[in-house]
Amino acid sequence: MAVVTVYAILIIAFSALWLKHKSMMKKSQKFHTRLGSLQGNLNDASSSLELLSRGVNTILSDTPEVHGLLDVHKSLENAEKLLLNQSFLISSSESCAIATHATRSILSHYPGIDVDGKIDVVPGLLPLTKRLDSILTESNMRAEDIELNGHEQRRIGELFHAMGKIDRASDCYKMAHELTPEDIKPLRSLANIQREKGDFDSLDISLERLLAVNPDDTDVLQEQILLLLGSDSDRIKRNQKRLEGLGVDSLQESENVNELSNIMVRANRAGSNSYHDKSQNSDDLVHKATKLLLLGEINTALEYVDKALSLDNKNGKGWLLHSRILATNPNKIKEALNSIKKAKGLGEFGIIVEAEILENNGKSQPAIEVLEEFLVQNPENPEVRAKLSLLLLRSGTFEWAKKVIEDAPAESWDHEALHVMKGRLYLFEVDEYRDNTGNYDQMLLLESISSFDSAIEYNRESGLAWLGRSRALRYQGAYNEAEIALVRARRLIPKHPSISLEEAQLALDLGNLDQANAMISEASTLLNNNPSISFIKGLIAAKKGHLAEAQGFFTRTLEMDENHVRARLNRCSAALLREELSLALDDANLLVETRPSLDLAKLRRSEILMNLGDWPEAESELRLLLKKNPEYTMALVHLGTCMNAMGRAEQAEKPLNKAINIDPQLSEAWYQRGLLYVDFARLEEAFSDFESAVRCNPRHLDANLRMAAILHEGEYPEKAVSAWRAVLDIDPEHRLARRRLEESREKAVTKNSNYITKH
Repeated sequence: MAVVTVYAILIIAFSALWLKHKSMMKKSQKFHTRLGSLQGNLNDASSSLELLSRGVNTILSDTPEVHGLLDVHKSLENAEKLLLNQSFLISSSESCAIATHATRSILSHYPGIDVDGKIDVVPGLLPLTKRLDSILTESNMRAEDIELNGHEQRRIGELFHAMGKIDRASDCYKMAHELTPEDIKPLRSLANIQREKGDFDSLDISLERLLAVNPDDTDVLQEQILLLLGSDSDRIKRNQKRLEGLGVDSLQESENVNELSNIMVRANRAGSNSYHDKSQNSDDLVHKATKLLLLGEINTALEYVDKALSLDNKNGKGWLLHSRILATNPNKIKEALNSIKKAKGLGEFGIIVEAEILENNGKSQPAIEVLEEFLVQNPENPEVRAKLSLLLLRSGTFEWAKKVIEDAPAESWDHEALHVMKGRLYLFEVDEYRDNTGNYDQMLLLESISSFDSAIEYNRESGLAWLGRSRALRYQGAYNEAEIALVRARRLIPKHPSISLEEAQLALDLGNLDQANAMISEASTLLNNNPSISFIKGLIAAKKGHLAEAQGFFTRTLEMDENHVRARLNRCSAALLREELSLALDDANLLVETRPSLDLAKLRRSEILMNLGDWPEAESELRLLLKKNPEYTMALVHLGTCMNAMGRAEQAEKPLNKAINIDPQLSEAWYQRGLLYVDFARLEEAFSDFESAVRCNPRHLDANLRMAAILHEGEYPEKAVSAWRAVLDIDPEHRLARRRLEESREKAVTKNSNYITKH
């Protein structure tokens, strides 16, 4: 039984293995069959793709511009992956750069509307533009987030307009107009959209801007007359007079006028969309007055507000706007404050407007008290707290201003106002540190940039945050980034007086004197009695070599702000160069007394003492300076000059050698050591040092003169001729150089004659 059982088990096991083997063989055959089928399908697909590729290349061979759209497709694919399909966050600046690259890839295939007004779009470009619109929409991006210039904004707006994305096109046209106000194409396109939509308020603003660019545009003048019928008689009369002066009938028909007329007829039939009916509503009148105020039509805006308040005496926004308009007239401040009180009584938030009115009229302390009283009841309000800190800072109480920000409740920091003010406080500390030491505190600059970046994260529309960021970056020497931030600030707050002032300072740092002069002229029309205006004008004059004019501007700056350190330091330098040593010494002494850590002030004082011939006192000043900073190269150079002047030439070489070792590009160190070697009668070494000075600074007049003088006494008059010419290239009116040049020429002629005679 046991043996039978064992055999039975073995038979069953072998049978199971045999069946398993048969099953595996069948599966293997099926797998090979499927693999062969798959290989065949892949070969067919490859052949189809190859055929399709050859077909596409053949079809597009005569239209390479369409074939180039594949690159646009790739660019949009990458943009979608980076902006929409990533699991990690990317910075706003990176997002803007990605969107900008994708947009420019589309624009590379679209030149814009031609001279005849026809739009020529490559087939396939509009669907790609639609895809770009989807990317921008999902990324919550607007035209201002794409870093394009004005012409590029207009062209992408035209593509959006062509595919029916009206709102996106309007946004691009508006940005194009802000960037290139002199280009009327985006304004005309924007006006067409507003005309079609029946948005007459916006159309009125666009027409007014078109007239600002071209006051004699007859079509625009006629269209605006029709638009303003029954609402603004002053501008109607203005347009009629212009048309009469151009010899055009104000009733002459044009395409835009007819189109607008038909639109307004349909709007009047609709009743609620009537432009003139709107003007009888109090809220709409206030809205209209706000737009007129932005256009600079103050008197007309006041008329509209008065009419609105006569219709509804409890219109809080109307009273608030009424106060803003009245505040532009210094004789109506009391009336403006009364309007503020009425607006506040009607529930409007007018506390900041009230403080601004008081401050603008020289009543800083009452303005501070108004804000403090409000914060007692509402300590969490970030805007009022930031405004109070700013007024305290302007009044000279920095610590108090800083405490107001530090005491802000945690919930107040969810607003950009406090972050902007915190950044301003850091910049104030940076300025103070620079005035005390002559250098920038890099840690404070990083803190200020961080604060402005936080403000931008809460509100990308914060123009003040972008403005502050630009200034901090300029202090760091990051001029390109500073310019980008400044462009954004101008877009957001174009009328802010500090914009043109910051632009002037940036242009000055970049060496663009003409642009800086234009910007400071613009700033001077917006800012009255601001010391920064005259200070920058003084810097521009100094860089142009107009020292007397520069000194006058610095003096004017100090009359407005006697504690302006840089103005006093620059006036000291200008007076020193003009040899007004008494004034220069007074400024230097005051700076050394009030700013004991400002090394540059001590250096100027030593230079003045040297010019006065007070060598021992100058030496004493320089040794104190070098004790604090042993590697101050200019102090070492001046010390060597003092030693040489006092007859201690053997002691002068050591500080000059040290200065050259520290900074081999310091031309003045080479020049002073050359003078020392002249006194030692070591002319070859002196000439070598003068050459080094000229190599470091080719326009070093004194070094060029010394080289020419040595060559003049030598045996090679031809070299002397070249040296004297180099002097005259720097100073064409230099009489000694001109006389010596003629002498060297005569020597050269005589030498050549003697040579010919001998041979």
